[in-house]
Amino acid sequence: MQTVLPRTLMLCAVVFAAAPVHAQEAALLHASPPRAEARQPLQLDATLVDGGKVLELFVRYRGPGEPYVQVPMERQYGDLYRAVIPAEHMVPPGVEYFVEAAMLDGARTPLFMSALRPARVMVGTQAPEPLPVRAPPGRKGTRDTPRSAPDIDAFAPPSGAGEDDGAAGAPPLSPGRPDGTGARAGTADARTSTRADSADSRPTASDPRASGAPSGTDPRASSRTDGTDSRTSTRTDGTDSRASSRTDGTDSRASTRTNSPASPSARMDGSRAPAHADASDSRASNASDDAMAALNADVPPEPRSDPRASASSHSAMDDDLALYSAEDVLAVTTLQEEAVRTVPAIGASFNRSQMIALGARTVADVLDVVPGVSVSRDVQGFHRTAIRGLRNDAEVLFLLDGHRLNNFFDGKALMNLPVENLERIEVIRGPGSAVYGAGAFQGVVNLVTHHADGVRGAITTGGVPRDDGRLALATDGHLSAAHTTGDLRLFADLDLWTQEGDSLLIAHDALDDEAVAQGLRDVDQPAGRTRDGRFLVNAGGGVSYGLDSAGRLGVTARYLSEKRDALIGLFDTVGNDSRLSWDVLLADLTWERPLSDGGQVRARLGFDQQSTDRRFQLTPLAFRTGDGVDRLFPDGLQEQTQVTVRTVTASVDADLALAKENHLTLGFVAEQQSLSRYDYTTNYTLDGRLRPSPAAPEGLVDLTKGAASRRLNLGLSAQDQWTVLSALTLTFGLRLDAIQLPDAEASGTLDASKMLVRINPRVGLVIAASDALVLKALYGRAFRAPTPQELVERIPDTDYNQGRFEGNPLLKPTTVDTFELGMDLVQAAGDTRVRVRANAFLQNFASPITPVDTSGNIVPLRNRELGVRVYGVEAEARLEASKRAVAWVNASLSRAQDLEVPEQSRLLTDVPQARFNAGVSMPLGDWVNLDVVVRSGAERRNNNRSTLELIRRYEIPAYSLITAQLRTEPIWEHFEVTLFAQNLFDHDLRDDVPRPDRVTGLLPREGVSGYLTLRAFY
Repeated sequence: MQTVLPRTLMLCAVVFAAAPVHAQEAALLHASPPRAEARQPLQLDATLVDGGKVLELFVRYRGPGEPYVQVPMERQYGDLYRAVIPAEHMVPPGVEYFVEAAMLDGARTPLFMSALRPARVMVGTQAPEPLPVRAPPGRKGTRDTPRSAPDIDAFAPPSGAGEDDGAAGAPPLSPGRPDGTGARAGTADARTSTRADSADSRPTASDPRASGAPSGTDPRASSRTDGTDSRTSTRTDGTDSRASSRTDGTDSRASTRTNSPASPSARMDGSRAPAHADASDSRASNASDDAMAALNADVPPEPRSDPRASASSHSAMDDDLALYSAEDVLAVTTLQEEAVRTVPAIGASFNRSQMIALGARTVADVLDVVPGVSVSRDVQGFHRTAIRGLRNDAEVLFLLDGHRLNNFFDGKALMNLPVENLERIEVIRGPGSAVYGAGAFQGVVNLVTHHADGVRGAITTGGVPRDDGRLALATDGHLSAAHTTGDLRLFADLDLWTQEGDSLLIAHDALDDEAVAQGLRDVDQPAGRTRDGRFLVNAGGGVSYGLDSAGRLGVTARYLSEKRDALIGLFDTVGNDSRLSWDVLLADLTWERPLSDGGQVRARLGFDQQSTDRRFQLTPLAFRTGDGVDRLFPDGLQEQTQVTVRTVTASVDADLALAKENHLTLGFVAEQQSLSRYDYTTNYTLDGRLRPSPAAPEGLVDLTKGAASRRLNLGLSAQDQWTVLSALTLTFGLRLDAIQLPDAEASGTLDASKMLVRINPRVGLVIAASDALVLKALYGRAFRAPTPQELVERIPDTDYNQGRFEGNPLLKPTTVDTFELGMDLVQAAGDTRVRVRANAFLQNFASPITPVDTSGNIVPLRNRELGVRVYGVEAEARLEASKRAVAWVNASLSRAQDLEVPEQSRLLTDVPQARFNAGVSMPLGDWVNLDVVVRSGAERRNNNRSTLELIRRYEIPAYSLITAQLRTEPIWEHFEVTLFAQNLFDHDLRDDVPRPDRVTGLLPREGVSGYLTLRAFY
């Protein structure tokens, strides 16, 4: 025992001392893209392996003729890191970059490439393969300076780079030498990782015997050369190949892991090694230096072919990084793209691939699967978005490339656009006034159009089978193109949508008795059918030009036009001849300029105009209001409202990097909104007689003349994101808004305007409790002012236009205070990634503007003085087993209560209080994918806030809608085909109506439908 104990202690001491020696060094798994688009940010993702000694990661990059610039790689979750090279540096012919790590001991160690041997990304053109240049062979271990070698100093990184310090006394070397000697001359080894299709991944003469391990051999092959140690890591064709050489007596191990002994990786490493190492080394060296010199001179090298070059192959790294597709980005919260899990808000983001996997055709299809969000339709056919149990058109802000889509007059938005033209849809649940001012109340939906270089097209055709045996056809087409040449960038896109729409029976409406009594229909005949025809045009284009150091100037314009039927009619009668049109013009002039500290300043001048023309048929054809010729209405009673609003916006904002851990965003906006046209006409008089031609009724006030027709909004905002500790980020935002509102006397007379000032704070605390877990604590306040329609629109009362809510000049702005707690957990097991998000919220609405029918006739709107309280939870989970095998689920539960009524009547139930959505995507072989999406909602019932709401009972059962589609992988790299069915099992889905006692069957929604889509991209 006395002998064993000292030996045991000695053995433990030896093992403890030797442990650091055997500890694996940090490595970076990263695939360098061969080319990128000009004037578009380049996102670089990498996975850190064995990073226990790594403190931080940095990407150092440079454009043509520029010194190296450093940006940090931010940890997303787990071992995934991300950095973005700004768009202003992505100019032809290309950029160069490398990745280095700041170690715990203070050293700076390159993990991917190096300053003297950076990765090169060609910009704007296809990356050329260098042609071997014949040169006289030199002595082994030496190398002639190439004729086109650029100045080393021009490529030398700033002091403190670590790797260059040790090489300061070394003789000048060509920076592009592919044997690794230029990477770290006279210093320790450098570990690099490249794609197999890049020029640097091919073996060169400095390692003539490097090869992959053949069958039955040791994969760690080594060879001795006169160069210094260099380690390279290459992943090709789904394999992980690591090749290295033994140099100058320094040990360097190379391990090659392939799927088979004859893998492409092994062939690349072995079969391409030339017999004459010296000559090959010289040729490869000159070719690399020629390309680098051309890059530094801002002149692309001449395209030269290499018959030995292999075609670009899909690497395993691409598949690995694709598994992180669920880590989406948001720009709507902070005006900067950030990971959803770390952004100081509760949000969701859908990219193009996710929208396609959902089988979504329109924005409404995407929104309906967001937890806490539900989309319904009203009798006029408008899509209405409810967030967390409340539904109000003016309280959800819709943005399209920075333009507000909400109409200034009534708050409605032309939002149900085709998704083929969209790059991303971002959704923030909760207040956004700290960034966007009034209107960003219950939530913000940001639509980002797709402007990537290339040509894209899509066509979808299909339809809805009607109960009469006909197929109601629907077709939509998309075409877009973008091109960048030098500093000039152009883009244009066009969407066309036409549909006949479903035709579903409406058994009863408010005029059943009159229609039967006048012989307009039999007693057993239905009141009519729904009509859902639609024609939409969405056309846009723009141009931008880089002004070098002066920034970038851009001009864009977009035109939206929709013409459609009303689903049922204005209120409680079927009006099959109703016609609604909506025209939107959006234009802006933008300027942006990067700052030296990595920030950016932007300015924008915008002009928006929206024109709506809504003509509603209130009664059937040949309807009579009494005896006499002037009481017969051959076209039925009709009314028409034409409104035009204009908005001029000027804004400037700046992103400032005060320090490495502190990011400040400042903004100022001035917005002038005006009601330039308001025409309300009817073909009947107040006593129910036919007019010779449509005219305004007696007593109608001209709304374009009053104080409510103009509104000036001034906003000053500041938001600071401060990383107090590496795991703790604090966000504090404050927006000061001054808004012009009509000044009403106690009698309701509008005689002047006043400026109302509101302060909207926002505080967010984001804690990275571990690499996998992020916690959030958020608070925000938002407000919205009454719309002109809510303030001043008063339609004269008749027997056929009841059910409206009358404007009230005494309305006050409403505010909401929101408290949220959230968590985001990411776990990895092999190639499988699991992400779980959950949050709880409490919202207190002060003086909400809520329409409550108390008389059955025209009712003035008013503020609910005791407020509304909403609370609930939301959760979602996503499992990604591979790029093509994904499963997800989300659920939400909310309770909305009107505090102004007795406790037993407080619950608001006209919006689903519980939602459940799920989906799965799985491969069916190598070329076909199956996507299934389930959308479910809880039972809905009438509210009980007034006697009339209590009497007008309805109950809509819970529903489950299933969408299924077969989707191909890219065919010949340019085509995709999708065959999908919505509401696969033809579930009878219905929405609520204003008068369920009259339209007893409520509002039927479309049934099963099928579509075929063909996409092409070049």
